[in-house]
Amino acid sequence: MKQYIFLSLFFLESVCFGQIKSIPQTDFNTLFICIDSISYKQLYQSKYLKDTLFFCREMQQETNTDSYVGKYLIGESSTIEFFQPQKANHIGDKFGDWGIEFKTRKINMLDEIIRKSKFLKFTIDTSTTETILDSLPIPWYKTLSFKNSKNELTILEYQSGYLQNLGFTKKQIGQSLSFKEYNSILSNGKKYPRQFESVRYIKLFADKKLIENLRKFAKLNNCKRIKNKFTNGDITIEYLEVEHLPEFPIQEIGISLLNNQKFRIEKISDNLYIKINGKKGSFIFKNCN
Repeated sequence: MKQYIFLSLFFLESVCFGQIKSIPQTDFNTLFICIDSISYKQLYQSKYLKDTLFFCREMQQETNTDSYVGKYLIGESSTIEFFQPQKANHIGDKFGDWGIEFKTRKINMLDEIIRKSKFLKFTIDTSTTETILDSLPIPWYKTLSFKNSKNELTILEYQSGYLQNLGFTKKQIGQSLSFKEYNSILSNGKKYPRQFESVRYIKLFADKKLIENLRKFAKLNNCKRIKNKFTNGDITIEYLEVEHLPEFPIQEIGISLLNNQKFRIEKISDNLYIKINGKKGSFIFKNCN
């Protein structure tokens, strides 16, 4: 009887351990941030930013819960979204609001991650966002998130109907696709026309509550914690612990470039600079707090 109990417990522990170890792979997808209106207005006035560094778009998005306009810096393997302050009260409407999004590589993987989070007893929010296409609502993406009124940590998964509408075949939808492969299908295999490869580094201020959310978020995205950093080898999030979060907590966004560039510092506004050196670049936020 004791041997039976031991074997049962061993089997249970093995299953549980396997559940944690087998969290599906995700990729960093997007960082969004609400900056001051002057920086937002002047963002696309830099010819170097528009013509060399980033594929730029200013777009309006319509969902079942919100309508918003943003400036998008679209890279080969990730995206940075900038918003300006609005009177609405959604995350992203207030100065200093920000969010980090990872994306699943395959359809139906988010359900597995949600099961893992419940097993780990993480308190999460889940939702399905719809967008408007041809005047009709269509499921856009499903999310798991840790959020409060000023920031959001999200894992998203695009839905089949939306992907089909973009031109993805059923075979492609069923495959495991990285962000780069996903973008390649959208562009019909065309070479990415700018230098921005992906976001590699985010530096921010964090209080104890945010640090705990970052820890849980990192766990679900197969990231390791090394001192005050969370990393999966492709993206690193570094935090500076504070007792009270400043109004604008993002300090720096580090990016990788496809080809070497000459050193230069591009001023967007008094609050925002871009520093470029070789295959690395940084958005540096100043005088925001």
